[in-house]
Amino acid sequence: MDKQVLKLYKSILRAGNRFRDYNFREYVIRRAKQDFRELQNNPDLKNKVIDKYTKELEVIQRQTIVQNLYYQTNHIIEQKQCNN
Repeated sequence: MDKQVLKLYKSILRAGNRFRDYNFREYVIRRAKQDFRELQNNPDLKNKVIDKYTKELEVIQRQTIVQNLYYQTNHIIEQKQCNN
């Protein structure tokens, strides 16, 4: 992967990790990893993936701000992970 794609990938992962809600966080990270793996196997998708995730990054950043304003308690799954 070139630097532009790698930088976008890292930005998506960082933004996804800012979600406090377990489900949102895991979904964003899982989708990004899946799409960027496909990009490694098919370099022709580069422009499509860059366009998609540039827009997605903006949405994710806005959503993390909104979600963190109205944050609730941790899910049971997160509580169990903290106790281990």
